[in-house]
Amino acid sequence: MSFAHPCRVFALALGAVVMSLVDARTAAAQDLALGVAAGPSPYDLSGTGTGAAGAVLLAWSPLRGLVVEPGVTVFTYNSQFDERTTWLFPELSIQGELPLGRVRPFLGGGAGGGFVASGAGQTVATLHAVGGLRIALGKGWDGLGEMRVRAVRPWTGNTVDFLFGASKRIS
Repeated sequence: MSFAHPCRVFALALGAVVMSLVDARTAAAQDLALGVAAGPSPYDLSGTGTGAAGAVLLAWSPLRGLVVEPGVTVFTYNSQFDERTTWLFPELSIQGELPLGRVRPFLGGGAGGGFVASGAGQTVATLHAVGGLRIALGKGWDGLGEMRVRAVRPWTGNTVDFLFGASKRIS
């Protein structure tokens, strides 16, 4: 792979965003939360079925009601030839969030890349829509539930992640 490979360029850009968000001077002035979530993911890729997805997400709220969320999702499933396949999806979401006390529903969308971490090693573009709910649990912890509909190789394949997890405010 050359340096200009699309997934590497996206990964470098995502890394730059994350590093700027966790810079000590920036973190002191912003609302950041680091989260993990996992759940089932029905798919229509090389075959159909339900796989498993897990994600690491960094939610940044530069303004009340706005969330910028870089993240990486790991998705694994059995292909139509019964071969275990694992995808990595580094993505960036922009979300509108409605603060209603302890409950914050959100809706948004974004884009990213996807690459097969096992097997043939293909790289593709992705688009997604996401909606869900964040619930303040106390002491800086939030519960998270979301549905992320992802177009892989827009528009020839898709996954629908149903993720449940928690996040901890780090600033």
